[in-house]
Amino acid sequence: MCGLAGYVDFQKSPPPADLRRMEQSLAHRGPDEGNVWADDHCGLAHRRLRVIDLSPRGSQPMHDASGDLVVVFNGEIFNFQTLRGELEALGRVFQSQSDTEILLHGYAVWGEKLFARLHGMFALAIWDRRARSLVFARDAFGKKPFFIFASGSTMIFGSELVVFRQLAAVSLTISPAAFREYVEFGYVASPRTIFREIQQLPSGHFGRFDENGLRLQRYFSLPTQPPADPADGTVAGAAGVLEKALRQAVTARLVSDVPLGCFLSGGVDSSLVAALAQQATPGRLKTYTVGFTGSARSEADAAAAIARHLGTEHHEIAVDGASLIADFADILGRATEPLGDDSFLPSYVISRETKREVTVALSGDGGDELFCGYDKYRQFAAARKLQSQLPQPALALLRLLARLPVSDRLKKSAEAVASGSPPELARWLSTLWKKAELDPLLTAPEVTSSRDFFDDAWNRYGAFPEVERFMLTDMETYLVGDIFTKVDRASMAVGLEVRSPFLDERFFLETLTFRTRAQSGGGKEILRQILEKHVPKVLFDRPKQGFGMPIDEWYRGPLRALLLEYTNPARTARRGLLNPAALQRTVDAHLTGRRNFARKLHAIVAFEVWADCYL
Repeated sequence: MCGLAGYVDFQKSPPPADLRRMEQSLAHRGPDEGNVWADDHCGLAHRRLRVIDLSPRGSQPMHDASGDLVVVFNGEIFNFQTLRGELEALGRVFQSQSDTEILLHGYAVWGEKLFARLHGMFALAIWDRRARSLVFARDAFGKKPFFIFASGSTMIFGSELVVFRQLAAVSLTISPAAFREYVEFGYVASPRTIFREIQQLPSGHFGRFDENGLRLQRYFSLPTQPPADPADGTVAGAAGVLEKALRQAVTARLVSDVPLGCFLSGGVDSSLVAALAQQATPGRLKTYTVGFTGSARSEADAAAAIARHLGTEHHEIAVDGASLIADFADILGRATEPLGDDSFLPSYVISRETKREVTVALSGDGGDELFCGYDKYRQFAAARKLQSQLPQPALALLRLLARLPVSDRLKKSAEAVASGSPPELARWLSTLWKKAELDPLLTAPEVTSSRDFFDDAWNRYGAFPEVERFMLTDMETYLVGDIFTKVDRASMAVGLEVRSPFLDERFFLETLTFRTRAQSGGGKEILRQILEKHVPKVLFDRPKQGFGMPIDEWYRGPLRALLLEYTNPARTARRGLLNPAALQRTVDAHLTGRRNFARKLHAIVAFEVWADCYL
């Protein structure tokens, strides 16, 4: 795992000082080594986190034998040994054991068809000196970031938005449309970014920049048609097939030349990954969890019990509100772009502590999206059932109830059931600030568009049953915009590589054949059956609690002063993006205990912290 950046200009040479600043700005992503390379029209910068082939032969930017191709790469290619064998059979000679080198040989042999052959997490760029062309790509699911500034004869790219702050030639301004999206969802969805001038390369895409300009092309997309049902579509049948596929995905992610461990929250997903990883690991696997002191939502005890059963070397990191106060703003600022997900903080803390002993960690990310694990999928199924049974007058009464001063839980339930069509319900369950709240809150006028990224994704999967449609929409939107961003920025802030076996492309496609994973809102019955072979059911059979902080309690207690600082009306007025009075009403409702608006308010706090650091 690394950080990359580059500067292409067909009118003049990239400024060496700019390249060095770009490289230094990504030092946290690759603390082991940094290098810059340039010719007349292209400069490449790289920060290296040594994981595979620790020798200087694995350093980047890396050249092919002719010197015509130069690559920078962030990520891991989990099938690189298979691809290397194919390339060696074609006569290619390798100089290292690094997975980076297969990108040079693979591109020389297969060209742009290389990218569809890669299984892993990656962002990469290859400068072809003969063709005077930059080709670049992002992995199928979008696990690794790739940001782009393109104007005329110039293209600048990097792993994080912080790269573009190093360049006087690039002026950055907040996009009102992207800010609206951030407030509603807690993230900005690809290809947009919070800045007007910067775009993201979408997942599953490659691109080319030459003297004819910038061109992007998709090489991978999620299926838009349900696959044929398997011969045995039962839960038991699915468990038998998918355990083998998941075991292969876990084993592929254990290849490392540096110490490796596993996150263990005590939930089904991370417990299953840890169980399969321990079985494939000589000796004791290191496992790590965060426990919240004094919170009923802490899963630390459950994680410890599973670790004891598996025989892992377990490490528990205790966190409380008071200990976070001093570091709270600093941790949020390490996201390098606004992210409203409050679980960024524990993700950063567990990454920081894990990095003290290992360089690579496996996680259970993706299991909820693939196996209907989030509460919102069950809530969606339940609300859709109610909507089909209630007459229109009853739904109208629910809309009225949602405006009355009733309990927070009752108000939210009424709003959800009365939300309208399936996409409106899915959107309501997926957002922080609801659509009706945005116009009073935001100073910028509403963006006039009949559809946005969420609607586009929902419409793409119309051939699937509704719950699966919701899950696939999340795979394309929430997983990329929130989860991957959170995990990448939190882990790479401390130079830790995180690998997610559930997000193996081949395993993902296998899961889609089993309708049982999403019936009646799901519940991960397939994963539970697999896990029960390795861990007693009593150790994991409990409601899902997630990985977030008890943020509602903390903002009314030890973090109250911080909340008031970052939502202060004078500050809000100076920023000019939000209506101070509307925001203050929300703050007051939360602090008095009338409503639980912690997640909405955290998104505003996170943005303000980021803005203080980067604007």
